[in-house]
Amino acid sequence: MKAVVKRISIEKNKRIIAISDIHGNLSLFKRLLKKIGYTKDDVLILVGDLIEKGDMSLKTLRYIMELSKTKEVYVVSGNCDTLWEDIKSEVDDENLLRYMIFRKNSILNEMCKELSIEVNEKSNIKFIKEQIRRNFSDELNWLEQLPHIIETEKFIFVHAGITSDNLEEQNVSEVIKNDAFMERGLAFLKYVIVGHWPTANYGREKGCCNPIIDKEQKIISIDGGNMIKSEGQLNALIIKDDENITFDSIDDFLTDEIIEYQHSNSNTIQISWMDNAVQVLKEEKEFSLCRHISSNHELWIKNDKIFKTKDGVCCYDCTDYFLSVKKGDIVSIIEKSSSQTIVKKDGIIGWVLNEKLKSGRTGKTEKA
Repeated sequence: MKAVVKRISIEKNKRIIAISDIHGNLSLFKRLLKKIGYTKDDVLILVGDLIEKGDMSLKTLRYIMELSKTKEVYVVSGNCDTLWEDIKSEVDDENLLRYMIFRKNSILNEMCKELSIEVNEKSNIKFIKEQIRRNFSDELNWLEQLPHIIETEKFIFVHAGITSDNLEEQNVSEVIKNDAFMERGLAFLKYVIVGHWPTANYGREKGCCNPIIDKEQKIISIDGGNMIKSEGQLNALIIKDDENITFDSIDDFLTDEIIEYQHSNSNTIQISWMDNAVQVLKEEKEFSLCRHISSNHELWIKNDKIFKTKDGVCCYDCTDYFLSVKKGDIVSIIEKSSSQTIVKKDGIIGWVLNEKLKSGRTGKTEKA
């Protein structure tokens, strides 16, 4: 099926705010809008995946529906926003029920909760679908009418990516789910702004959750990994004109203060789920020395990040990069160990020795 393209004209000198992958995290979305000073004079473009994974998908959807009635708000559909298809169709009911049981934080489960319908292995999925269709027609219809691509005079907004500048020939399946879009070697006439793929996934030596602007390809990737990555954040791309593009971000982490300088290290690696096979070389109480199979790189990995599969041993997202920090820096605390802490500073993920942190002496961290 061909993607639906919506073309809009934006009044000159208006600020464009682009946010992707809210994933039902309504509180963070509201905090981000407040942080960037969002007003009725701005144009807000939401680049898909409004729902799923967070615990307030239904409230998030309704909030955005109401916001679009009074402000200039445009939304494109992401792959997580297409659940209306499963509810309106009469096929694949067993897989839909399995999805609802697996994905506890789903808008479908929230709808059932609002209707006092219990969801379990014995649930009548046809009855559930009928009740959702009957009671949530406004929400389902709103999601169904979303375009897949929005084009302005200077920008293209699409959830996951496009295959060429010919927008009329894009297929829905490719524009809502196009993994590692920036690595496909494509270049475009207008800037293409996408979400879907957390920007930290592009890191090889270290991960960073900030938007990536590639001026040669004319691609801007803005998914900060909110609700997907343990270190994720929600990003807002702020466009004043095509020469003035900045961003702001927000997360839910506690913060800590650096009390002593730390150098960064070299020859490091950022491992993400696409290439996470490892071999355990030496196991100790809290960390194990491992070899990353594809790169042959050796690093110490926290034991709770290592797991076995039918094909071998793998690890969750991890790194051996130590951040460069100076006294007075404020960092977000991701996860502590006995000797070092994984933190985020200005969107960059890395380790800091506990002795460099104020909490290493006081034992206290603060909310950002």
